[in-house]
Amino acid sequence: MKVFLLSICLCLPFESTIHEYFFSHTDIIEKETTFEISCNIFIDDLDNMFETDGFKALNLGTNKEDPKVDSLLNSYIKDKLKLIINDQVASWDWIGKEVSEDLMSFWIYLEVPKKGKTNTFSIENKILTETIGQQKNIVNVLLEDNTKRYLLFQKSSKTKIIK
Repeated sequence: MKVFLLSICLCLPFESTIHEYFFSHTDIIEKETTFEISCNIFIDDLDNMFETDGFKALNLGTNKEDPKVDSLLNSYIKDKLKLIINDQVASWDWIGKEVSEDLMSFWIYLEVPKKGKTNTFSIENKILTETIGQQKNIVNVLLEDNTKRYLLFQKSSKTKIIK
């Protein structure tokens, strides 16, 4: 009986480590003095991407996480997520990250200091699109003048103009 139960358990898919959909979710909210950015990205997808880039055993989201992970994530996101505000690529401050309640993803927090009134605003989001062909990146934008946008980015997407 024990052998039978063990064989059944070994044949079942491991749902906790595999997901069928590949997406990230980013919220960008303009406040009086800053843009607050929060990104939700699956940990296993980031781990696979970093392994493809030659970083092994980073132990993302665990108590054994490599100390360089925050720096690697910040560099990666700076390369893949571009905010163009008043015709200039914005730079942000890394606020931090936390593991989601379901332990499947990171919430990453960034902040862009505002430099006056927002006249133009564009976004480019290529997070994980180079390693996952089916990757979709959802971006919600709320600007101070109540401009709201819900955007979808994928591998072939170009920069999208909001304002």
